[in-house]
Amino acid sequence: MTAPEPLRRCSLDLTAVDALLGGGVPRGRISELLGPQSSGKTSLLLALLAAITRRGEVAACVDLADALHPESVADAGADLHHLLWVRPRAVTDGLRCTELLLQAGGFAAVVFDLGTPLPRPLRIHVWPRLLRAAEQSHTALIVLAPHRVAGSFATLSLGLRPRAPSWRRGAWPLFEGLVTEVVVERSKLGGSAAKSIKLKAKSSGFDLSTLHFELD
Repeated sequence: MTAPEPLRRCSLDLTAVDALLGGGVPRGRISELLGPQSSGKTSLLLALLAAITRRGEVAACVDLADALHPESVADAGADLHHLLWVRPRAVTDGLRCTELLLQAGGFAAVVFDLGTPLPRPLRIHVWPRLLRAAEQSHTALIVLAPHRVAGSFATLSLGLRPRAPSWRRGAWPLFEGLVTEVVVERSKLGGSAAKSIKLKAKSSGFDLSTLHFELD
C-alpha cells in the first residue's frame, strides 16, 4: 500500500504564526483569512506573499476588492516579478479567474480577496470546484472575507480580531501599530495546541503601508 503524500505547506516565515498552523498554510486546500477592515488580514497576507516570493515561487492575487497596493507589497519584502495581480470587475469573473489560475498550476498560492462587505452571497457549489482544482495543482487557495464563506470546504479558517492600538510615549504620542489576535476558528489539520496568538502590527511613524507582524 502506497503511503499518503505528506501535506505541503506555505510558510509565512513568522515563527509564531507558522507554529500555530503546524508549519504554514496548507497547499492543495482552501484556507480563509477572516475579519473586518483594519483587522490585520492584509498585513498577514503581505507577510505570506513576501515569504512565497522570497523563496522564488510564484503567487497570484485575484483582487475583487481592488485593495492591493503594489508599493505596500514591495515594502513588505515581496518580489513583484513573482506576483500576478488580477482585478476582475464582478464576482463571477473573479471566481472564473481563480479557477483558471488553479487549473493552470505553477502557483504556490492563489489569493481570492472578496472584500468587505461581500458584494453578494456566493453559491455553495463554487467551493467544491475550487477545492478540486486546488488539490489537483497542489496550490494553496486563500480566501479573504469578513466572515466564513467556504463552509466545510475550508480546511483552515483564521479569524483576525483587532484588540487595541499601541502608542509610543512622549510629548507627542505617535501611533505605533495595532495588537491583533489570530484565532483558529476551524482546522482539519494537526498543529499547535494553542488556538490563538496575539501579534503586534507595527508601523514607522504614520506610514501604515509598512505594517508587519511581531510577537507581542
